Amino acid sequence: MFTRMGQARIIAAMSHSNSKNNAPNRNTRLWIPTLLLFGVFLWLAVNFPHESLWYDETVNAYLASSSWSTIWDWSRNIDNQMPLHFWLLKLWVGVVGQSEFSLRLFSAFCAWLAAAGIYALGNRVTGKMIGGVLALVILAGSGSFLYAAGEVRTYALALALLIFSCLLLWALWRDIERIRWKLWGAYLIVTLLMVYAHYTAWLGVAAQGIFVGVRVLQARGRGFKQAVLIPAGLALGFAPWLIALAGRDFNAGTAFYGEVSWRTAFEAYTGFAAFGQKILDDPARQMAWGMVAATGIAALVWLMGKKKDKTAYRGFILAVALVVVPLAGLIFSVNQIEGKLSGRHAWVIWPAIALILAGGLSQIYDWLPNRVGKAGVLVVVVITLGLMARIDAALQDEYTGDFRRAFEILQREADPDDILILQDGTLFTAAEYYDAPIPYTGIPRDKLTDVSHEVEFFEAVDSLALILTPQTQHIWVLAWQGNTMDPTMLAFALPEYLSDGQRRVWMGPTVPDVYSEVTLVEYRIAEGKESLFDHIVAYPGILRVQPDGPALLGFEVYTSFDERAENDTDFCSVMVHTWWWRGDTDYPTTMMSISLLDAEEKRIAQRDQPLAGYTFGQEKWTPYVPTLGRVELQYPCAMLVGGQEYDVWLAVYDLNAEKETQTYLLKTFSPPH
Repeated sequence: MFTRMGQARIIAAMSHSNSKNNAPNRNTRLWIPTLLLFGVFLWLAVNFPHESLWYDETVNAYLASSSWSTIWDWSRNIDNQMPLHFWLLKLWVGVVGQSEFSLRLFSAFCAWLAAAGIYALGNRVTGKMIGGVLALVILAGSGSFLYAAGEVRTYALALALLIFSCLLLWALWRDIERIRWKLWGAYLIVTLLMVYAHYTAWLGVAAQGIFVGVRVLQARGRGFKQAVLIPAGLALGFAPWLIALAGRDFNAGTAFYGEVSWRTAFEAYTGFAAFGQKILDDPARQMAWGMVAATGIAALVWLMGKKKDKTAYRGFILAVALVVVPLAGLIFSVNQIEGKLSGRHAWVIWPAIALILAGGLSQIYDWLPNRVGKAGVLVVVVITLGLMARIDAALQDEYTGDFRRAFEILQREADPDDILILQDGTLFTAAEYYDAPIPYTGIPRDKLTDVSHEVEFFEAVDSLALILTPQTQHIWVLAWQGNTMDPTMLAFALPEYLSDGQRRVWMGPTVPDVYSEVTLVEYRIAEGKESLFDHIVAYPGILRVQPDGPALLGFEVYTSFDERAENDTDFCSVMVHTWWWRGDTDYPTTMMSISLLDAEEKRIAQRDQPLAGYTFGQEKWTPYVPTLGRVELQYPCAMLVGGQEYDVWLAVYDLNAEKETQTYLLKTFSPPH
């Protein structure tokens, strides 16, 4: 028998021995995450974006430099975005400034925190340090992680909060016998911050609820009080926001009603998880489906490895719930409620996919008998991520917009008396952030895209009249995917009339060497122009869709020859304005065709469309108000020979050939030498 003193000495000796044996392990646990996080820092630095902010980013940039009341009004009354990122970004720019670099640095910092969190969470849910390593490497190597880290929006912040919320939940449920109030409070705070960062965070909370429910069932009801306290605390913390938004329409015209197919939605969400906000080509789609298959296989492998350890199912349940619940909820929403499809809304699944892949790979890692095989797992992961990075680098961004360059041109070229038209007033955030040097107005003036609002003639004229003065010599138009609310292109038509089409295209999809989705056009106002409405009502009337359909009141044809055109890639334009009067009956199959022909009737350019554009059918026209049908024909300048004559023809026809086709010669012109 050992004496108590002897037992104490033996235990002390064993503890000392274990501490010596564990010292290297502790060092390993310290230097591995340190090295990994330093690698993530370098990875973020190498991939730090340098291009201009695109439209959605300008909203956050504008609000970051606005007052607290403006932020509150925007989140409560205008947009359906949660306010946390705006608040934190405002505090951030107060310290580091509001340059593009400073704004993006906040997202990069949040992404770095998310990387640290996923390492810790991977360790816990897989029960292995290698699980944390793999989870970090897989998440950091994904296109969605780089997207979140480089964009001035809420997603990097939301990712970090989601991961740390899961870490706190895991710790909270490690011992379900008692309620640890400090831990419970910390979890509630972080989780509430997450749902105030993005509204789809509730899908992550729902997934966590699945995890909690399973844990309570496994424990045969123990922990039930904790399970009740969590939703009660979340409801209490979110109630003030629900009260603030009472009676508000959350859709608010920001999405078209309709449905998106299950497959399309699934591919959008998983493709975004793999590559971020990119236009996927076939190799990228195949790789995205490969990621889906690999995730499914990894889940099965992980599950197989836990047959003898029921407690280890906890991590599997949490990771799988964080994938299945958000995907199911979002796909159901876009298929059954409203067709507002955006791959970034499934941000909750990005770390969950990394956890599942890490869980399966770490199990394979354990099964392999030697170091060579184990190293092979890491090599395969690195090679796969390298291949995905290579594909990602070749993909085109889905949304781009060089607003920085546009406003640099305005700062350099615009005169103080010039004015700026924004096609969609929503671009006011870009005008404010980049400090527009001249007065501006929106056509329409809505602060947020409203798909149910389509600007009509008098509204556009009134918007322009707000800032047009007798001293104005130049009108600039800035546009970016802006024809949702301006389907007949009145933002361009009004200055085209006032300038007789005399313009210079500074930026746009057809400008050589400076391709941009942002269009910037300068118009030079002509002398002695009468009111556009007076001009239109003086039209004699040209033709009618028989017997009682819309009537063509008259038209204008403008030709624009790029003074800088030097080669075959430079474009010139013919702009045609046809002004219509609503008839008593709609004929939705009526189309018009505008053609540019040479003297031998060879077609140089042609465009066919409904009379007032593809999204402004006759049923939307207002009686007794002129309706514009604007068509711009673009063609390589080199196709026309100076001094020769060219004809612009209009044809009005029926798609079903039920009415006689009517043609009219609109203009004959000769390009300059």
